[in-house]
Amino acid sequence: MPRISLPDFTARHLLIAAFALLLFAFSGLTARAQSASDVVMVLPFENTSSRPEYNWVGESFADSIAELLNKPGLLVVSSDERELAYQRLRLPETVIPSRATAIKLAREARASMIVIGTYSVTPVDSTARGETKPEKDKVPTEAYVQLTARVIKVNEGRTLGELFDGNWATRQFDFGGPLTTLQNIQGRLAYQILYQRDKALPFSQNQLVQEATKVPQRAFEAYVKGVQLGDRDEKRVNYLKNALRFYADANGGAIYTQAAFELGRYYMLDGKWKDATEYFTKLQKKDPHYAEAAFYAGLGYAKMGDFGRALAALVPLASDVPLIGIYNNAGAVAVQASRDEKKDDERARLLAQGASFLARAAESSPDDPFVHFNYALALFLSGKYAEASDQLKPVIIADPQDGQAFFLYAKSLEKIGKTEIATAADDQARRNLPSYAKWQTEWQKSQSVNGVSLRMRLVLNRDDISDLNRKIEMATNTNPNSGTEDLLAKARELYQAGRDDEALPELHRVVMLEPTNAEAYLLSGRINQRRGDQEAAIAALKTAIFWDPKLIDAHILLGRIFLERGDRGEATKYATSAMTIDGNNQEAIALQRQVTMGKN
Repeated sequence: MPRISLPDFTARHLLIAAFALLLFAFSGLTARAQSASDVVMVLPFENTSSRPEYNWVGESFADSIAELLNKPGLLVVSSDERELAYQRLRLPETVIPSRATAIKLAREARASMIVIGTYSVTPVDSTARGETKPEKDKVPTEAYVQLTARVIKVNEGRTLGELFDGNWATRQFDFGGPLTTLQNIQGRLAYQILYQRDKALPFSQNQLVQEATKVPQRAFEAYVKGVQLGDRDEKRVNYLKNALRFYADANGGAIYTQAAFELGRYYMLDGKWKDATEYFTKLQKKDPHYAEAAFYAGLGYAKMGDFGRALAALVPLASDVPLIGIYNNAGAVAVQASRDEKKDDERARLLAQGASFLARAAESSPDDPFVHFNYALALFLSGKYAEASDQLKPVIIADPQDGQAFFLYAKSLEKIGKTEIATAADDQARRNLPSYAKWQTEWQKSQSVNGVSLRMRLVLNRDDISDLNRKIEMATNTNPNSGTEDLLAKARELYQAGRDDEALPELHRVVMLEPTNAEAYLLSGRINQRRGDQEAAIAALKTAIFWDPKLIDAHILLGRIFLERGDRGEATKYATSAMTIDGNNQEAIALQRQVTMGKN
């Protein structure tokens, strides 16, 4: 095997670097092991100034800091989970809780840490900056925000800090600056919270600030103001549409998916399903509310009678998010689509698909009457009358006045010859079903039950989503490397699409999970080179080579960078090492030719 030279590391340097990295990895893993079970909840910050027009700032801290703290090794209570905790304690979401109530909220959300804070906003007019203008022109042109934040360990009942000279010193975070730099402040605060918890962070404050400021400031402000208004407030639409527009203008027409989701919810609650589905379908798998958006898009298409699109939304979702409500609706839509299908083969396929989804739901939820009713109808349409009657028993026990269930139960029993029980069930159907006469006439003519309608879930339980997400996060923290490939695949996809700002946070997560992942550093080097940051690119590529000396792409890219910088000596070293790794690699050959051009 050919020997590979490492041009920038002597044996002594390598030994020292390896030892240091081992110590770093050990300390980082130890810290993460000690706090892997931490769950953090961020509460809205309290506005201590007498200016309610800036109340939106406090809510923005709750959402933004929570998103920024969502890093491997730390579980975060989502805004939806926080809302549910408020509801369980019967607290209005507009109330800023006391420290004791905040701890109750945290325990309700199963959080071990809470972030609380206060802030004040001070408008500054132009004359305050020394400018002379007429009295009529004295209007606030800037505003400054000053904040204080603390992290409380719930079980210990004390503020996060550290031992100093044998005493516990609490840590308070203080930041201030123009309101237009609010997201920058939030990024710095999130970094300090993470650093205080684990000083072996594999990313810098600048990287977290970049993540915090990825949404343009005007779009961010419009979005936060919009979501604070009531679900049916018409002004909510204007703010959210402005957020979408500002975001698209600054990002080449890209979609601000959080704003799109909230617009979808607004139109859904107003019964405007065409508009709702238009916004719901803008979300992709990587987006936080994707599961809800796909679920409600499927519901909307079903309500509009477009069962093909409904299935296109719900069937993939059922694989990604295995929840009863999703299985139920996917199954119900497939069964209904089969009833409308003219082709025999396709009708049979759709019916089997629907029955399969509903069977899984019924097995997982033995007490859900919606699921059992729908599964019974699927079985009935499949000619499995005895099984259909078994599925209907818990439905009629749960609701003795369910006329549709009794009608279907009676016809199932009639088909298998249980005449006496069928007659009794038919009597109950006659008493509780207003359209009984019409349905019975149809049955006598064609032995069909076209009037019996499938039952769709209208709401996807957020508790179920939160529980599922929590289980996934806990499993990832238990076996961190299990999520590395998915994150890398996502980063590759974003890089190929030119979405570097979104790819870098995914790579940061990879190296948090697996600090020795050479491919993550290689891809980070490619991104930084494309962005013109050669120093960052060189550092990342050298790290990639340290962890995988045979990573030829890193050698080649380093050679090209040094050639571009005019450092032919360094470029030659990397070209030589690339050729040593694989002398037949066309890119290595091309680099070798470039570095030798002009030599005597």
